[in-house]
Amino acid sequence: MRLVAPLLFALLFLGVHGGVAAKSVEGRYVAFGPGNWNCEDAVAVAEGNHPGSQGRLNGFIAGYLSAANVILSNTYDIQAGKPASVAKRRVLAFCRDNPSVKLANALAVHTQRQYADRQSVPSQK
Repeated sequence: MRLVAPLLFALLFLGVHGGVAAKSVEGRYVAFGPGNWNCEDAVAVAEGNHPGSQGRLNGFIAGYLSAANVILSNTYDIQAGKPASVAKRRVLAFCRDNPSVKLANALAVHTQRQYADRQSVPSQK
């Protein structure tokens, strides 16, 4: 079980960058809700072009980051104390450069980039 999360994460990352993909034999996978949006749509929502969808976008990003904290080994906070709004800005910057990428894959890239800086234990305050 310890190898499942890192392996899944690696496969997702490679899928975004053209290598091996974490998809079915037919080359497909299920992304739920906004995770199935193209980056172009996510940027449009963030810019206010689709009123009412902003909450769905924010909720998806927060949920994805929370899932990363639960699934990834030795991870307390993938954002290393930074709020989800920082992740949103970075993901949307990636999306502007990669409009056809699915939002779920854009978040996978973000999570991979954050992994080295994650917090493994709560901060001592």
